[in-house]
Amino acid sequence: MMWLVQAESDLRKAVNDLRTEDWDSAAFWSQQAAEKALKALLMSGGKVYRGHELLEIARMVEADLGIDAGSVREDLRELTIHYTVSRYPNAANATPSELYTRSKAVELVERARRVLEWVKQHLQ
Repeated sequence: MMWLVQAESDLRKAVNDLRTEDWDSAAFWSQQAAEKALKALLMSGGKVYRGHELLEIARMVEADLGIDAGSVREDLRELTIHYTVSRYPNAANATPSELYTRSKAVELVERARRVLEWVKQHLQ
């Protein structure tokens, strides 16, 4: 599925950004990886969501596909805000490149990795 392939590519970008110490970019790609993975799962059930709010996508997965997202809900809650905060200086009243730390970026990459693994389990 194309969306899952792209989610995996986005996660690789996030991991690469850890190596180059681009913490804000790692945060963004982590959010994107989780979003595209969730959309892959949703589309596998014939549903489409246009937006970036990860908890809303999870609610649709639960309601429309009957899959409990409880095990990744906290990961989604933490990742969802980074769609904007990691890119726009006015989103958090701070420059993203100065706002993010190594530990936060690593945490977000790991959260995205968990979401991708969870999605893969439910696509089988």
